[in-house]
Order: sequence, then structure tokens, then C-alpha cells
Amino acid sequence: MGGESKSRRSGSQKRKVTARIAINCTPAQKAAILAKAKAAGLSPTAICLAMLLDAPLPKRRNPAINNNALTHYLASTAKVADALHAQTAALGKPGSNLNQVAYMLNANTAPERIINITESAIREFGELMETYRQAAEDLKELRVMGMNALGLER
Repeated sequence: MGGESKSRRSGSQKRKVTARIAINCTPAQKAAILAKAKAAGLSPTAICLAMLLDAPLPKRRNPAINNNALTHYLASTAKVADALHAQTAALGKPGSNLNQVAYMLNANTAPERIINITESAIREFGELMETYRQAAEDLKELRVMGMNALGLER
């Protein structure tokens, strides 16, 4: 209450708030008020007005961030990103195999060899698709982890 300067007020606060009350307190009391305000994610003024006027507390200014959860989230995100990068590079192999098949068809290569290469390319592509499906599930889980870490989902 006492430490806020007029320059930090929002435009709407300047228009609506025209009266000021100062309170005297000990440094310990001030620290307790500031700690409660910080824990609630609100300003000291909002906490004091709500308590004195028996009004409900306003919504939090900023959600609380769980640093451990956020660290875990960022590490998991990097792990998924690395896995997707490696799999994206691996996508070239089945494409290369299919390109070989096209070349062999034009060169009248034995059908057995073409079938083997085609089956191998299809199998490799299926494995890559499964990796991408798993990565999509991991990304959904990462979204929830991120929301939890930021205090936006409980």
C-alpha cells in the first residue's frame, strides 16, 4: 500500500482510485503482508482492501510457477525434439529406397529384388510412423506438464 508509486498504476486505477489511506506497521508486519500478497499472486493493496471490506479476493495477477516441474518439462521437451530430429533425418532412407525402386523398374531389374527393397521401405516407413505417433502422444503429455508447471492447469 505505502510503497506503490502513482507512476506504476494502470490507467483504470488512476481514474477510479482517488483517495488514499496510509497505514503504519512494523517491518515484520510489512514483510508478512508482502509475503501473503506474493503467495496469493496479488498486490498488497488488493489483499488489504479485500480483507478490510469483506470482499472476495480478485483473481491472481500471475500464476505461480513450479520451478521443478518447469525444469522437468523443458528437459522432456528437449528429449522429444531430439528424437523427432533424428527421425526426420531417418525419413530420407525409405524415400531413397523408393527412388531405387523407380530406377530399377526403368532398368528392368528382377522383380524379386524390387519387391525386397519395396517391402523394406514400407517396413521402415511404418516404424517411423509409429515413432511419430508416439512423439505426438509425448507432445500432448508435454503440454499438460507445461500447463501444470505454469500453474495454469491443476
